[in-house]
Amino acid sequence: MKRLLLFLVLLLTFASLQAQTVGENIDVTHYEIHLWGFDFTNRTLQGEAFVDFNTTASLSTLVLELKTLTVTDVASDYYGVESFSQEGDFLTIVFDETIAANEHVTLDVRYGGSTFNETWGGVEWWGTDYVYNLGVGFDSQPHNLGKTWFPCVDNFTDKATYDLIISVSNDKKAICGGNLMEHYDNGDGTSTWHWFTPQEISTYHISFAIGDYELWQDTYEGLNGDILIDVYAKPNQMNNVPGTFVHIKEIIAFFEENLGPYPFNRIGYVSTGKGCMEHTDNIAFAASIIDGTTSGEEYVAHELSHMWSGNLVTCTEAGDMWLNEGFAQFWGAFYEAGVYGEQHFQNTISNKVSAITAWCNSPSNWMPLNNMPLNMTYDSDAVYERGAVIVNTMMNYMGRENFLAAMRAYFQQYAYQTATSEQLCEALTQYSGIDMHGFFDTYVYSSGMPNLFASIISIEPVGGQYEVTLDLHYQHIGDSHIGQSNVCELTFIGPDFQWVTEKVSWDNQHGSATVILDFEPVCMVSDINNNWLDGKQQKTVMVKTSAQQACHGFRFEATALADSVFVAVENNLVGPYDDPLIPKLTLSSKHFWSINRYDFGAAKVKGMFDYSKTQDGDIIQSENDSATLLYRKNASEAWHEIAHTIYSGSTWKVGRLVVDDVMPGEYAIAVWDKEALGTEEYAEPEKQMQLFPNPSKDRVRMTWSGICDGVIRVLSLNGKEVRNATFIQTDNLELSTEGLAKGCYTVVRLNQDGRVMETKKLIVK
Repeated sequence: MKRLLLFLVLLLTFASLQAQTVGENIDVTHYEIHLWGFDFTNRTLQGEAFVDFNTTASLSTLVLELKTLTVTDVASDYYGVESFSQEGDFLTIVFDETIAANEHVTLDVRYGGSTFNETWGGVEWWGTDYVYNLGVGFDSQPHNLGKTWFPCVDNFTDKATYDLIISVSNDKKAICGGNLMEHYDNGDGTSTWHWFTPQEISTYHISFAIGDYELWQDTYEGLNGDILIDVYAKPNQMNNVPGTFVHIKEIIAFFEENLGPYPFNRIGYVSTGKGCMEHTDNIAFAASIIDGTTSGEEYVAHELSHMWSGNLVTCTEAGDMWLNEGFAQFWGAFYEAGVYGEQHFQNTISNKVSAITAWCNSPSNWMPLNNMPLNMTYDSDAVYERGAVIVNTMMNYMGRENFLAAMRAYFQQYAYQTATSEQLCEALTQYSGIDMHGFFDTYVYSSGMPNLFASIISIEPVGGQYEVTLDLHYQHIGDSHIGQSNVCELTFIGPDFQWVTEKVSWDNQHGSATVILDFEPVCMVSDINNNWLDGKQQKTVMVKTSAQQACHGFRFEATALADSVFVAVENNLVGPYDDPLIPKLTLSSKHFWSINRYDFGAAKVKGMFDYSKTQDGDIIQSENDSATLLYRKNASEAWHEIAHTIYSGSTWKVGRLVVDDVMPGEYAIAVWDKEALGTEEYAEPEKQMQLFPNPSKDRVRMTWSGICDGVIRVLSLNGKEVRNATFIQTDNLELSTEGLAKGCYTVVRLNQDGRVMETKKLIVK
């Protein structure tokens, strides 16, 4: 019985220790790490770590992390250590008394043995004359791998300062983060390198790299004084360093101007076999990139920008990794505006927007940005590229100067700490005065992406200017979210090809806006630079030759051209916002095109619209579905069939509908159900109904040809009936529009059997 009780006590004690959280009830303030005895053949090292921490609550047991290395001794300055044990990655230390809260303790842990690495991450490159660490592992979950070379609280939030004291053979250098405090010869064929990092950083940001390195050094005059630029490379790479880092001063100048003063000690890069990795002051930089050219310069900029996004302010949890990697991917493109010019940056970000728009349109990729599962923390598209595109959209939403000023304030507020998406949202809101909650709800916390669409419904002269009334729509691809504080950027083009760009905003799915212009616009283009993640694929071209152009299921070519033609194509990745209400006709719910053109001289542009069962499988499912093409000039018109020919070789599954001279407006693929139509040829009823006045303020009169019975229905653009009237043996009707919200409506005339006879658009002012 005594043996059984003793066993149960030991079992319960062990279970209690395992349940304790790593680093619970302590705040680590400093690590002093000594490394020596590097055995490149057996891939082992020896180490001793002094871990300084403050107790935040009373404790008698402490759990740290250490991976694969074996602890030989644990001691403490003032408190006795009763025992220590290792189980997997966990080092459990039991003190011989309870330590009160608010005490300062120093642990002395001696350890050694074989180090851990995986496909990418850990202590790498043993077996040659070089060894270094990469602070995270892509396979490990969680990803932090400070634990692979020193005992620590290996998370994002418990930041500390560091002393690294490393002894290596005299033919090698030990390069670490922070400042080099001293370097001395031990007189036994080894030398010791002492580096100090005075800022508090996460365990995955501290680093070492050991090998035969040479130093390329320069100095940059920073905002807060001179900053050393250190590049440690292998001897056979030294001639390539100046060419690869030729723009390093311009890059750091651009970042300091826009993000604030450099927050660490020096600008350091070290050549490694794998990587790149944003270790503080000591960026692991893949040797293959140091080739004497600027072909990998985006990595120079990306990793350097992490000194702000990731190192100065670190994401609190891995699920928020876009705060580190999405921003760094954006800064790694944004620097081009300062080094190569604005247009270079615009081209780069436009390519990213196009790629991520296509990526976000796939159901398999519908996931929030801020709640990323661990197996996708470092996914290139989900986190890096999508994060960069959303950051750029955020900058456009706020305005560049507002965005950058608010980001500088955010970096100051959370300097050397961690932050969440919610905290970033609050900081941007506070420092810019722009409420960012709607933006974060739409782009960060929701899956998929929004589609923002604007259409002109009227243009009226007012004095010497023009009042343009817009119909605005929001749909969300991949989520049921309904956007608030939606913002769309529109460019209006005048008869002399003058441009004016305006932002309009609205709440919910439908809205309206009025823009006052100094000229009568001949066309309007949304997001003309393709810089917003707005649920559309687009292309803007100045056509000067007969060469065919392609844009996401639409092709066009100039068949007659006196000078040139401006063509802007948008393929909206949602269905049209309203239905033509034509019996036995179904519109695509997947996409529709908005096309604008402006001719310089006489021109004729053939348009070719592709359909396929793959792209349009929602409506093209069998040979009973016959594809057709619908058109409307803008939201003031109802959808209707447009004259077209069928491209030779087209089938019901895949084909092309050709318009001889494509005009500005909206186009959609639709299908007739031939089985439902039977053998009778369907004839669309004449559009004889007239509405006046249109736009209407308080009343509208409707007339049509022929006395008959029927019903008039007035529908909002979300399909809700807002007016209804029955008529008997008449050819006209008057309805009140008082109380209706400003915007665009569909008027439907039905016969006495309920069949739709015709539809018209009604604008209420």
